[in-house]
Amino acid sequence: MKLTDLIRQERFASPAQEAVLNVLATASWATGRVAAALAPFGVTPSQYNVLRILRGAHPGRRTCTEVGDRLVDRTPDVTRLVDRLEREHLVERRRSTQDRRIVEVGITAQGLALLATLEGPADAALDGLAASLNADELGRLSELLEKMRSDVA
Repeated sequence: MKLTDLIRQERFASPAQEAVLNVLATASWATGRVAAALAPFGVTPSQYNVLRILRGAHPGRRTCTEVGDRLVDRTPDVTRLVDRLEREHLVERRRSTQDRRIVEVGITAQGLALLATLEGPADAALDGLAASLNADELGRLSELLEKMRSDVA
């Protein structure tokens, strides 16, 4: 669907504004599709991202700050995400042995098992989002998006 049809706007102040609005609209659409794929499992895209980050550190742990620095969708409330995952026994917290002021978070066996279940539906959703693009187009899209982010101070 064309952006002009989606937001019912024919003109934009500049090509830059049209392109950025297109990126934002596409990000919202993609997030919605991924959320729909994860919803039957009671997991949000942000929670899924936290679990993947912690699996990457496993058997080690990460602080909430480290998790927040790695999130795809930056949120200031990493603690709330970890709280919910901890209530579901998917992650666990413990004090650092080096510095008792620091709390580290690790993924549990139950969290690892859930991720194994989620991988198929999540991968299918992500692959499906880009199904209309070929490998060269996907590579070019990634290059352009990375170039766009590199120009931001």
